[in-house]
This record gives sequence, structure tokens and C-alpha cells, in this order.
Amino acid sequence: MKKKMILSIAFLISLLPMLFNQYGGLKGVQEITGLINLLNPIGMVSVILFVLGVWFPFKKRGISKGLGALGTIGIVVSEIYKFLTWHTLTVTGEVSLQNSIRLAFPEFYIGLTISLVMVIAYFVIDK
Repeated sequence: MKKKMILSIAFLISLLPMLFNQYGGLKGVQEITGLINLLNPIGMVSVILFVLGVWFPFKKRGISKGLGALGTIGIVVSEIYKFLTWHTLTVTGEVSLQNSIRLAFPEFYIGLTISLVMVIAYFVIDK
């Protein structure tokens, strides 16, 4: 039970940077919150997989561990996907790594780093 609580708290902490504005043209002019990382299908499914893997008992331990791992990795995938595509339909009209880098705020990189640390922490804690 203690391990489940630690994993859940660490997972929630890794999601906190998504509350900040992570994307946009200029600070104070056009800002988009990092919640779009969670509100897309990849983010939603990732949270569900994490909760299932950590809190629901499966007969085979590997299933729980795999689902939890997919959940943590999925958050990183969701962040990278949104990083590369959020501006395509609304701002630039094209997929461009240069635009993604130019239009992402430092908060995005902080959040991505924290999510990557969570993936590593998950595998260390859930041995």
C-alpha cells in the first residue's frame, strides 16, 4: 500500500507542470495551458492505465507493472505529441520542429523533464 501511495503522489506531482502555460506565441498574448497534454486521448488513456496498473489487482504482477509503465510513458508521449502538433491547426498551419521549439515556453521543458524523471522513478520504485 505504501508503494502505491508513493507512486500515485509522484505521478500527480509529475502532472503539476501541466497546470502552467506551456505553449503560445508570446507570454501574456497567446498562452496555452499544458492541460491540453492530458485532455487529448493519449493523455487520458495514460492516466487510466496508470491508475489500473497501480491500484487494481491483477493475478499476474506483470500486467499491473506493464499498465503502470504504459501510463507513465504515455504521459511523455502525449507531451511530445502535443509539443509537435498543437500549433499546426491554429497558428502555423504546418508541422515544424523549429516552430515547436520557438513556440514552447520553458514550462514545457520543465514539465517534460519531470515526466521523464517520473518514468525512471516508476521503474525504480516498482521493482
